[in-house]
Amino acid sequence: MKRILLWILASLILQGGIYLYTDQVLLAPTSPFQVKVAQNQPDATTSGQVYYSRDKKYMARVTADKIQVYAMPAQKLMRTVELGDEHVSYFRWLDDRDLALVGLYTDIAGSRQVKLTRLNPLTSGYEVSTTIKDLPAGSEITSVAYSTATNVVYMKVTRNNISRIYRTDANHTLTRIWLNTYNIGRIATLVDQDCLIYDDLNQDTVNIREANGSQRVISPPMAKYRLIGTDQDNNIYIARLNNEGLGESIYTGRLLVGFRLARDLPTPVDASTLKLSDVIG
Repeated sequence: MKRILLWILASLILQGGIYLYTDQVLLAPTSPFQVKVAQNQPDATTSGQVYYSRDKKYMARVTADKIQVYAMPAQKLMRTVELGDEHVSYFRWLDDRDLALVGLYTDIAGSRQVKLTRLNPLTSGYEVSTTIKDLPAGSEITSVAYSTATNVVYMKVTRNNISRIYRTDANHTLTRIWLNTYNIGRIATLVDQDCLIYDDLNQDTVNIREANGSQRVISPPMAKYRLIGTDQDNNIYIARLNNEGLGESIYTGRLLVGFRLARDLPTPVDASTLKLSDVIG
């Protein structure tokens, strides 16, 4: 029994050392992050891509040097945002209003600064931005989960396939969210509850981190799953993986209720290609 306890203790020390090295060396910022409120901030996404708003009332065209927003279907130019030395890593129109979230990054003196800002197609006035400074080179905002009911936004910042999560709220307070993994897939939140739902790609589970800091697995046991997303009714959609790691079935569920099989896919697919719009209905 004593030998078993020693092995368990050694394993915990080794695991803790790995997490400490990953956080403090591979992902360590060169100085503390900070939040600021900015006016007339630029907004963008990757070169030459087009993004439509929820009802296709607006279209954003993103190139390497600017973002242009058009009123549709007449394609009337409403705004042009010059990017300068900033680059876009993320762009998404909100699901319930005509605003877009834009993830930007800038290289400054060998370090990386990332910023999440919002783009209003009708005005170039006051816009709120959240900035994280002095990150290691290569860091980018790659995913955002937000709730317009709680005004909470979660950002996934990734470098070399290792991710951190940051949270900002209605008071523009930015905090680091600690998870039990750095290998994070998709992220989501619920409409009226401050929580983070995320893929743990190491364990092939879908997990939740609640506002009190507790974390647990919510996907069913004895199988591998990937998160697809959540809808406006707080339903959670996940994909069950087959032995080859492809999505073969869609499950839907709710917190504290559990999941049920919604349907099997006619052909297994890469779960990362499944969109919420593909599975709802």
